[in-house]
This record gives sequence, C-alpha cells and structure tokens, in this order.
Amino acid sequence: MTLDRIIITGDPLPVLTSLGDKGFQGRALEIGFGNGEFIEHMALQRPQSLFVGIEISMNCVMKAVKRVKRSNLSNVRIIMGDARFLLKERLPLEWFDKVYMNFPCPWPKKRHARRRVTASGFSDMLAGVLATGGVFELVTDDGDYAREAALSIPRNPALCLERFEADPERKVQTKYERKWLGEGKNIFLLSFLKNKGLPNPGMKKGVLELHKAFQGPCPHISVVAALKGHKGGERDARWVFRDAYASSSGVILVEALSSDEGFEQSFFFRIVPREGGCMLKVDAASRPFTTPAVSGAFQDLGSLLENREL
Repeated sequence: MTLDRIIITGDPLPVLTSLGDKGFQGRALEIGFGNGEFIEHMALQRPQSLFVGIEISMNCVMKAVKRVKRSNLSNVRIIMGDARFLLKERLPLEWFDKVYMNFPCPWPKKRHARRRVTASGFSDMLAGVLATGGVFELVTDDGDYAREAALSIPRNPALCLERFEADPERKVQTKYERKWLGEGKNIFLLSFLKNKGLPNPGMKKGVLELHKAFQGPCPHISVVAALKGHKGGERDARWVFRDAYASSSGVILVEALSSDEGFEQSFFFRIVPREGGCMLKVDAASRPFTTPAVSGAFQDLGSLLENREL
C-alpha cells in the first residue's frame, strides 16, 4: 500500500475520486474497521471492488495498514478521521454501493446520544454517500440498539429496512462476533436499502475555505501572542488559542485546538500581510475539517483582531 492510499485526515475527496474509479466494479465503505480484519477479508473475496475504511484510532489504522500490506491488497483505501464529519463533508455523494458498520459502540449514556447511528442526521449522511440501490448493513450484539436503529434510520425517506435477522450466517466474522457467539449472545443484522436518489444531487463537498480581509496594518506579534489561552465556544463546540509564531516576512501563525463533541483537531490560522491590510485564513498545511468549532474559532479570532489596538 502506497502513501497515496493511506489518508490521514486532510481532504480524502480528491484522493478517492482520482484513485477510486479506475478498474473497480463496485465501491464499499466500512465505518470503524477496528483491527481491519473484516475489510481485509472482504477485499480478498472481492478483488474487483474498491473498499474504503474509516477509523479514528491511530492504533487501529496501523493494524489495518499492516494487514493490507501483508495481503498485498491494491483495492483498499484507509482514512483516519471522524466518520461523522467525513460522511457529511468529505466523502463523494452517492458513491458507495455498500456501507458496513460492525459492532459500533451503542453509546448508552445520554450525553453521548449524538454519537449513535440512531442520532438525528446520521441517516441523512448515509443516504448522501450511498448510491441509489446501495445498502447499509449494521451488525450489533445490542438488541435494544438494533430495534432503535430499525426505527430511526428509515426516517430518511430514501432508506428502508429490508432485513432484521438474529444470529445470521455470515461468511466473514469479526473477532467480537466470534467472541459474542462463543458466549451465547445474540447477534443482530440489519440491512437498509437506499431506494431513491437525493433531491439535490448537485450539492458539492470539499474543503470549505475560511478567509477574511482586514483594512490597515497587520497586528504585531505581541498583540497576537497575548491571545494565548483565550477560550471560546459553548456546549460541544469549543476552542482555545495557543502559541503564535512570526516569520521574517511578517506572516503570523496562530496555533489553535478545537473540540467538537470530543473530536479534537490541532491546526493553525495564518495572518498574511497584503497591500492595504492583511488576510486571516486557515493555514493550508494543517487543513482541519471545517467543523462548528473550527468556524467558531475563525470568527472569534477575526473579531478579536478587529477590536484590538495594533
């Protein structure tokens, strides 16, 4: 597996669309692939199809990469990132024939409700990335979770429940599946069909550019450095400004840390001198997902710079 097929956050959209269309018949996505066992077996069974895996854990990503390299698989792409943002903002529309989730965490606590597949908005994201006629397959050992998913996912009018089966026979099983079956637990498989297209298939995705122009001189590095430790946000979208760095050309980098429902990103804002003023923008090298916290931090920094004495 070459580096162009291992995508660590950033923007997978151009990588997938440039590498994923040639020579493959069918495209599948696994959300939360764990140690990579399932996606490896599926890719070996269907070498003519492209398999994309999303996982937020670096440890799991490295295990999966080792599996893929060991099996010499050229039909697998690994993305490290949060599926909630990748599905919504970065993956191609109506692109996958199949989406798999094997034993997702049911997130039983009330404060974690937004992380569940039954949360409002998840079915819309699924419908967005699935092609018409595509299928979402969910496997879980939690009966209540399965029944809740059976009711909540079809709230999107493009998705309908086609199958709800206890202890199904599957050619490929995960290590958790084998463990639960060995302990006598029930396994539930749910299958949802996307039976119609999106109402607005022309909607575009990709990196959202954040930039703002200021009149007058750029702030001095001492003014920007004084913002270190400034915090902002509310509820699940929060941010804090860290250090500031200045180059000999007058460009200032502001380090920021954001958190969206526990999804953390570290990145930089760039303050660039220009004729008649300066420009505030997200540093292209760090390329964070444009989450509510990132957008909020950008607006906050812009407001602070506008209202401070230079």
